[in-house]
Amino acid sequence: MCKVIRLKKLILENFMMYAQAEFNFSELTRIMGKNGKGKSSIVNAYTWLLFNCDYELNDNPAVRRTVDGKSVDDMDTAVTAVLDIDGKEVTAKKVQKRTCSKDGSSYKDDNKYFINDVPKTLRDFNDYFEIDIATWKMCSNINAFLDKKPSEMREFLFAQVGTITDLDIAQGNEDLSELASLLEKYTAEELSAMNKATKAKVAKEIPVMDGQIKEKVRDIQIKSDIDTAELVLQKNALQEQLEQNLYKQTGNENLLAEYDKATQDIMQLQMKLSEMQNTANSELESQRAELRATMMNKSVEINSLKSSIRLAENEISNSNKKITELTEEKTRLRNAWKTVNAEKFDSNTAICPTCHRELPEEDVKNLMETFEKSKTDRIGKIETDGFKVKGEIEKEQQLLKDKEQLLSDLNENFNTVNKEYAEITTKLESIPQYVDIHDREDYKSVQAEIVRKEELLKQSTSLSDIKKSLKLEESEIRAQLAEVEKKIASTNTESDETRLEELRNQKTDLEQAKTDAEKILALLDQLDRAKNEALTDAVNRHFSLVKWQLFDTAKNGNYKSVCIPTVEGKSILTTMSNKGNRILGRVDICNSIQKMCGISTPMFLDDSESLDDDNQAKVAEMVDSQLIMLIVNENEKLEVV
Repeated sequence: MCKVIRLKKLILENFMMYAQAEFNFSELTRIMGKNGKGKSSIVNAYTWLLFNCDYELNDNPAVRRTVDGKSVDDMDTAVTAVLDIDGKEVTAKKVQKRTCSKDGSSYKDDNKYFINDVPKTLRDFNDYFEIDIATWKMCSNINAFLDKKPSEMREFLFAQVGTITDLDIAQGNEDLSELASLLEKYTAEELSAMNKATKAKVAKEIPVMDGQIKEKVRDIQIKSDIDTAELVLQKNALQEQLEQNLYKQTGNENLLAEYDKATQDIMQLQMKLSEMQNTANSELESQRAELRATMMNKSVEINSLKSSIRLAENEISNSNKKITELTEEKTRLRNAWKTVNAEKFDSNTAICPTCHRELPEEDVKNLMETFEKSKTDRIGKIETDGFKVKGEIEKEQQLLKDKEQLLSDLNENFNTVNKEYAEITTKLESIPQYVDIHDREDYKSVQAEIVRKEELLKQSTSLSDIKKSLKLEESEIRAQLAEVEKKIASTNTESDETRLEELRNQKTDLEQAKTDAEKILALLDQLDRAKNEALTDAVNRHFSLVKWQLFDTAKNGNYKSVCIPTVEGKSILTTMSNKGNRILGRVDICNSIQKMCGISTPMFLDDSESLDDDNQAKVAEMVDSQLIMLIVNENEKLEVV
């Protein structure tokens, strides 16, 4: 349901060039006169009252009347509009009161709002109309919509045509049928990202695959050139050498058995000596372990006490800070009390600011009573706050005393534990590292047995050397044999040829994946163009004269977002279009937006003299709402007809 708003009357008081003026409006109103006769002031009165801007869309404009270059500050500036809203008469009023400093160097403007003479806050004033103020302004001022950012205009226009999905476009276009099934699972953005990633990945992998193919072809060629007959002869010779080596080692096995046993016995005896020493040292180690555990516990306790001390110090610091802040607040309140208590009733307030006469005695009495009550209330408030602050100071001082006692206890405990830690350290350092058992009989006996076994080994030194030599020779032969077998195996190209075929097939798959990705990306670009054209057509159906250009082709061939209103193929945002079309285009936009938003509201058209009679008639016919036209002519007297 459309909301219908009509402007019936405007009353201006101390507003711009008007000291007092009243204007009546019809469904089509023409405001005519020479420049400077007050046409714009009438429009500004309407926009200032409802939107807090002028016709040029400047917020918080200077609206106070001036005389001889000086603003009239001792009178309120006011605008009253009598509106018809859905058949109901509503009076809306805005009053601006100016308060100047005593020396006249500064001032403050305070705006008051009224609906049917009932005071309203700004929020309640705006809410009364049940219209978004930004939308109302856009429906009243032919320039308001085009004053928005292109992105904001696009968002608004697209919101009016509903949702046109990528899937809708694909399903309705035979050329895009391949995309339709994909768009049921993924968004166009996801498909674009996926296929761009595939294309980029393949572009990196194909050169790598080409290198691998070239390398495998080279390996096959090298293997084909190797003489395998010579390698087989080398293998047979090495196998024979290995057999001779193993035969020699078997012949000396019995002789070396006794050598090996003596070696093992010595190792066991040396382990026995080590066990004897460890057993002797175990008691000392037990003592050390007990002391280390106690030291660890004391260390943990010391660190815990350090943390508690730091925390207590921080809390003491915070308490001192808080006491300082509370003391400062107490001083501030004491000074405030003195200031308020010294206040006296200002007799100047008993003089009317308008006529400068003394107020009636009853009014003066009321003013004095109001002053005294305010003074008593403020003093009472200060005293209450003062008692509260005093209590907080006393409470915080007690807390500070407790915290300082806690810190003292913590420091005392820390010193005690630290002393205990030092005593344990001294005890630990006094314990010897090991027990000397070399003079014990059992130790001497084992040591003597080791000496005897070592003498037996000296007699078998030559056998040991032979064994080591044969083992070393065996290792060298086996290494040479393994190398020759590896070379023989490397001459087999069957696996290489299989791998080469796999690589070539993988390359083919990659090239196909690239082709498929490029196809999908091309279809997505086609989809984007089709969707953009569909959206543009849907938007333009809402306008009778203006055609919107919502997309353009960038230098790289991709679509870029724009928002350009055109009339007869030319932008009305530049002088490329004639002035008449620029005005008619703006009127069409404003009128169409009213229909979109379901609002019929007064539309103001400045610079109407730029339109010829035919175009003025065309505007009147085009606009479905109340139309107010500002026309410059040679009339010295302003006419509102």
